[in-house]
Amino acid sequence: MADTSSSPPVLSVLVVGCGLSGLASALALAQAGQRVTVFERCAKLQEIGAGIQLSPNATCLLQHWGVLEEVLKYADRPEAGTFRSCRGDVISHSPPVTHPKLVCEAPYIVIHRADLLKALLSGIERRGIDVEIKLGSSVSEVDFNKPSLRLSTGEVCEADLILGADGQRSYCRSGMLGCEDPPFSPGDVVYRVSVPMKEVNENHPAWDLKKRSSVNLWMGQGGHVVSYLIQHDILNLVLIYAERETCEAKYGPQRADMEEFRSKISGWDPILHRLLEVEGSVCTKWTLFQIQELSQWRHESGRFVLIGDAAHAILPCLAQGAAQAFEDAGVLGAIFSQPVRPDQIPDALRVFEEVRRPRASDVRHRTLDQKAMFALADGPEQEERDVQLRSGADYRLFEWLWDYNAVQDGQEAWKRFLTDQTHHNGV
Repeated sequence: MADTSSSPPVLSVLVVGCGLSGLASALALAQAGQRVTVFERCAKLQEIGAGIQLSPNATCLLQHWGVLEEVLKYADRPEAGTFRSCRGDVISHSPPVTHPKLVCEAPYIVIHRADLLKALLSGIERRGIDVEIKLGSSVSEVDFNKPSLRLSTGEVCEADLILGADGQRSYCRSGMLGCEDPPFSPGDVVYRVSVPMKEVNENHPAWDLKKRSSVNLWMGQGGHVVSYLIQHDILNLVLIYAERETCEAKYGPQRADMEEFRSKISGWDPILHRLLEVEGSVCTKWTLFQIQELSQWRHESGRFVLIGDAAHAILPCLAQGAAQAFEDAGVLGAIFSQPVRPDQIPDALRVFEEVRRPRASDVRHRTLDQKAMFALADGPEQEERDVQLRSGADYRLFEWLWDYNAVQDGQEAWKRFLTDQTHHNGV
């Protein structure tokens, strides 16, 4: 439990789940001087999926934690983003990371999810940050009041604070709510093709996608396609498509026939169809899931809180899933880097949620708006969207979304709480 022999006290923190959310929060809290143990049910760390985009609101946190250099060893840095019609016509070139209004100087990067996890672990080890990770440790019970965890082995672990970072299908979330709360499918399906670009030469129509690292987005009725390079020579080609009437909800990637992908983009840019023909390309598909928006992330005991996808899983249409998990970690680390007594933990979690839940909710709703905008059929709404993109209206969204400092927000919120408490007590 809490070490009261030193000032500020060292708090013991248990984290359930060692995905990107759990690992980032463990890193941030350990750097803040807390004693952190992470429990992961899998015997080996692995991330489902392939490519991931990290915008400056995420990479500035990696920079703050001192692990960005390690991450950049594995990452690609797109020069720009290009919006296209489904037929391939360029609507706008959008390099928002170099927009002069952005104060944040952290880069926009794309990276394989497994490489990001590997880089975070390597950065933690290289910097000598003390995080204990227990693999193959399945949690069978959470006592939210004590708080403590019971493992499948029968071992009970007590702490000052527990974080539930166990993803969309969170055991912790169901336990805290007192009922099953499974993710639900709105009927959107993802098709992903990993294209080995070493097979693409200068005579191939997709050569430009190989020679110039960029994020490309094709928008058409019912869905959109996004592409970018990962691991320097693999093109991550992803289609998000509304398939409400025929979708069979399956969790996690399943092998898919390339013809399925091809049929969804019939009549779209010929370059996309040529990419599907590249030798060695592999197609997978999976169903997108959402969770109900929660009115509260923390347990009434004030000693447990949900973070990451367990608290606010969102669709990938704004490329903010990992970034929002990192923002959780940034705010937690900022609050608990300042003196927090054990009896103040409930206040700290309340301040954390007051900072994070409104922004995460805004991101969720803007993501849904973006998904709808990307999937417009040809017509007046689509024409107006294209006019807005050409005018640079998307910069306003990027400015709000990316030019954000979670650490500063967390620090200022906790200082305001302490100041208000002092005034309230008449000190």
